[in-house]
Amino acid sequence: MAIEGIDQAGKKTQSQLLAKAMQKEGYRFSVWEFPDYTTALGRQLKAYLTGKSKLDLRAVHLLYAANRWEVAEKLERELQSGTNVIVNRYWPSNLAYGISHGLPAKWLNCLDRGLPKPSLIIVLDISPTTSLKRKMVGRDVHEEDLAYLKKVRVAYLRLARRRGWKLVNGEQDSKAIQNELRDKVAHVLNHGRL
Repeated sequence: MAIEGIDQAGKKTQSQLLAKAMQKEGYRFSVWEFPDYTTALGRQLKAYLTGKSKLDLRAVHLLYAANRWEVAEKLERELQSGTNVIVNRYWPSNLAYGISHGLPAKWLNCLDRGLPKPSLIIVLDISPTTSLKRKMVGRDVHEEDLAYLKKVRVAYLRLARRRGWKLVNGEQDSKAIQNELRDKVAHVLNHGRL
């Protein structure tokens, strides 16, 4: 499953809480995060996001996809071992952020074709204003741009509507969000594996 949303929506926190709760119920879960800054391409992305390097937007989105491909075999092995995987950001992020940069959706979709598909995509929806309030210092190039975050949020909402992704109000308290996530995950687990 993938947990998506604009910057500071609570993806990392909720992914970790969800994995911990599901493990207590006896399920095998692991949490993955993209970009993966431990890889060579992840380090290039970090430099871009912190403003230390400038890149063409197509190159940026190619790097995001390539960062997932760097660990695709490892991710596939994890899934084949019977572990349920929660991914904090996955290819839907590249799609929402890329569309908001004015890049063609068709091209963006091609970049990740062949990667393991999530059985559930959940978008934690928050306002861009909330995003800015949640992280006052140390923002990356996207987290500083309110107008861009507004575009990304609209892209996520449209994509969710068109593709059947699940929306969760990320403005709620953490416990309410967690309960919604667990309900959605339980429904999928009752019909197979995440």
